[in-house]
Amino acid sequence: MGTLGRTVVAAAAACLLLGLGGTGCIRTDTGELDRLVQPRWPSPSPAPDSPANALRLLEWCYNNRSLAPCRELFSEDFRWLCSPLDSAGAAWRDVPWTRDDELISTTHLFIGGSADQPPASSIRLTFDRNFFVYPDPYAAPRDPSGIWHKSVRTTVTLQIGTDDGNSIEIRGRATFYFVRGDSALIPEELRGRGFGPDPSRWYIRRWDDATAEGEGLAHTRPQTQRAPALATRHAALGPQPTTKPTWCWLKALYR
Repeated sequence: MGTLGRTVVAAAAACLLLGLGGTGCIRTDTGELDRLVQPRWPSPSPAPDSPANALRLLEWCYNNRSLAPCRELFSEDFRWLCSPLDSAGAAWRDVPWTRDDELISTTHLFIGGSADQPPASSIRLTFDRNFFVYPDPYAAPRDPSGIWHKSVRTTVTLQIGTDDGNSIEIRGRATFYFVRGDSALIPEELRGRGFGPDPSRWYIRRWDDATAEGEGLAHTRPQTQRAPALATRHAALGPQPTTKPTWCWLKALYR
């Protein structure tokens, strides 16, 4: 049995032992079992009732490796864009990275592992302590006052440990673009669960990764020298960042 199979069986056993049944474990669109990992923080997950809180929910999802609320964060037309300076994003220059890509990559990182990469055993994601929320400049022609579309630029620190003993640290910046629920394209998956044009809910509709940009912003810890070697095992990844892992590299690695 492969790594993914063992992970799914272990997750299923854990859910049964805990008595979670159908409420504690769900099957994702990729056929993998999502363990709803118990929060490490005492507070409940943030409600995405503002752009800032939607970003806090993304941070919470990573820190708790919880996929279920993450599936509710992205609009149907979500796009993730890698920095043009980052060669790891070459495969998505012409073909966009969509919500489906995002959820597949996140699922592999959180709980299942990819075909040749182990899942994370620990994740620590930290954004800015305070966010400055601005109108989305890309939506200005149709939303000049910025009522329905907002943006936040933040610093990023992402620390990941994996089941094979490797650890990765990524630092840099990212810009997120949000759309209010009464203007968002809501995924069919969520509409089927009763999600509608809710003005009190916000979605992430675009994510610009800039962890490849700037001197010293993206780096590995001393014990993470294996990280670039891991990427060479992923045939579809193509050219790699020459020295430092980036969030673009990580997403592509687990896709």
